[in-house]
Amino acid sequence: MKRRALYLGSLSLLILLSSCGESMADKLQNKMGTVSEMAELGTAEYTIKKIIKASDEAFYTIGERKILFSCCATMKAGIDLGGFSAENVEINSDKEVTVTLPAPKVLAFNMPPEQIKLEYEKVGALRFDFSAEERTKLLKQGEEAILADAENLGILADAEKNARTFFEAMLKQIGFEKVNINFNKQ
Repeated sequence: MKRRALYLGSLSLLILLSSCGESMADKLQNKMGTVSEMAELGTAEYTIKKIIKASDEAFYTIGERKILFSCCATMKAGIDLGGFSAENVEINSDKEVTVTLPAPKVLAFNMPPEQIKLEYEKVGALRFDFSAEERTKLLKQGEEAILADAENLGILADAEKNARTFFEAMLKQIGFEKVNINFNKQ
């Protein structure tokens, strides 16, 4: 029993020592190869509540139409690693590396129908109700307004900050002491 434990311990130590000889470039290549296999790296997710309202009053109509929806949407932002390659990584010295990542962008947006609620609707007696097409158009405008406001919401800044933190931690774990993360802002 002691022989077996000694044999397994020696084998484990041998494996550990052989992996210590792996160069920083090899470790980096292994880690970055794993990361580049991912299509996208989601680093921030927001849940957004939005009120969508419309009022339809024209001088040529009698009566008014008003409608109010509340909705809840989720937006995920991060880095699209589709174009990421070894050319985006530069080893400056034995302990310093520079990585250039694509700029963060919105990766996914979802406004599930069960999260959309009609809060208020008022239609004058001489007017028609809002049609399904009009309601869909209003909800689409609300979705576009949320997406257009993504940068002002701060999700892209959070995605960049979180991606920077992720890559810095990963590269420091490999053994780099100085890690420079840049974003391609094109």
